[in-house]
Amino acid sequence: MNLITSVTKRYPQAVFWAIAWSTFFFGYFMYVRTGSDMWQFLILGPFLGGILVTGIADGRSGLKTYFARIVRWRVNIKWYAVALLLPFVLRLAAFGLTVASGAETIVNPEWVWSDIFFDLIIVFFVVTLGEEPGFRGFALPRLLNGRSALKASLILGVLHAFWHLPLFIAGEESPIIIFVILAGAVLNTWLFNNTNGSVFLAMLFHTSVNLQVGIFKPLFTEADAVTHAYWLVAAYVATAVIVTLVTGRNLSRKQEIQTGSGAPDPQLAAN
Repeated sequence: MNLITSVTKRYPQAVFWAIAWSTFFFGYFMYVRTGSDMWQFLILGPFLGGILVTGIADGRSGLKTYFARIVRWRVNIKWYAVALLLPFVLRLAAFGLTVASGAETIVNPEWVWSDIFFDLIIVFFVVTLGEEPGFRGFALPRLLNGRSALKASLILGVLHAFWHLPLFIAGEESPIIIFVILAGAVLNTWLFNNTNGSVFLAMLFHTSVNLQVGIFKPLFTEADAVTHAYWLVAAYVATAVIVTLVTGRNLSRKQEIQTGSGAPDPQLAAN
């Protein structure tokens, strides 16, 4: 057993995050330096890192579980509604609170729907595919071992927020979204625990979150957009708190079997 294999088997979570962070940091740095969009495809680092580390640490059975979660679409229809509509409801609530706070909407907002549709395709097949299988399909199940779902979610949220560091430094994203990432991690674990670990639903949720940016961003001036961002944080955090209070620290009303990705997956075992 060589050193890389030994370290990966002993510290799979640490190796995964090293891959996820380093690929995105390097990709963003090269994008800034060269202007080439090709470097942005290193956003696939978490997805590929999850495959690599799972293959080394858990072997063929682990990879079977890893890929099965990505295509797990047979879940109760209500969870599709949650994944697709909850981000819109939260944006709408933030919109109403922003207007109630005195902000004025732009009279004739311009939406380029063809661009929004194209962005959706890129988001689903590149961004969410690059992120969610690694964050939710690899890291989350391991973090759930020996921890409450709430604690695992917050740890994952912090690690995910650090992944955004280059965007914060460059000013492309406001650090305020760290709270949206943390609250979103709780909501994603809630989805995960109630859909037999479906990463596909997490990808839909992520895509819907990004869609709302394109829809609501043109509605406010830059100054009022800041107010809207604060209200959006409030909406996400409040929803995460309510979900936790209703479902408990394990973010599910039913008893869940929480396993690492190398352990037998409950749904696969049932098939």
